[in-house]
Amino acid sequence: MVDFHRLAIPIIILLVVGGTISFFLAYGFYPEKHVNVMINGECYEFLDDAHTKYKKLQAERELLVLRLQANAIKSPNAIIPVIFSGTEAEVDDLVSEYNIKTNTSQRTEANNNHIDKYIVKATISKQNFERIIDDLTAEDFDPLKKTIFGSIGLQSNSHITEEQGKQISLYSKDFMHNGIQQIVEDGSSTDNDYDGVKQAECRTKIQY
Repeated sequence: MVDFHRLAIPIIILLVVGGTISFFLAYGFYPEKHVNVMINGECYEFLDDAHTKYKKLQAERELLVLRLQANAIKSPNAIIPVIFSGTEAEVDDLVSEYNIKTNTSQRTEANNNHIDKYIVKATISKQNFERIIDDLTAEDFDPLKKTIFGSIGLQSNSHITEEQGKQISLYSKDFMHNGIQQIVEDGSSTDNDYDGVKQAECRTKIQY
């Protein structure tokens, strides 16, 4: 029988990672930092102020998902499995500051050469996980500035039920849909595309 409790977190993580991958693909299409989105069947290109708002909205979504996940874990004494990546110094600082117990630490490679980047699987108390969330900022999730804090995610665990996982996913989708709609409405209220919102042919599959 399928253990849906164990599937809840991987589903959420896949959604978040999928959204992040789509975001990077959007960067590939537009070196000047434009992005195309589809909402309510209409396609728009975001640039300038609109693109900045979009990046901030995505960061806020990732932070929201972490908060919702933490809130869904009822036991105050829960030990949570997490995964994150960073340089050796960043990992050491994070582990020390938030009393994280490292389980595995794998150094990454590029062209058969080791680089100062580690993928770490570890455990942390719910209390310290919430401390990390409280210390996060939108800049931690900026693809051009992304810090070790912005790489933190939950591993599969039984603390969040299947139903809670679905609710978190739906809430995050609604959050993005409403935020994108607001960006479009703000751009439509100005002349000459001042806010950077233009109707356009969609070149990506970023849909809300």
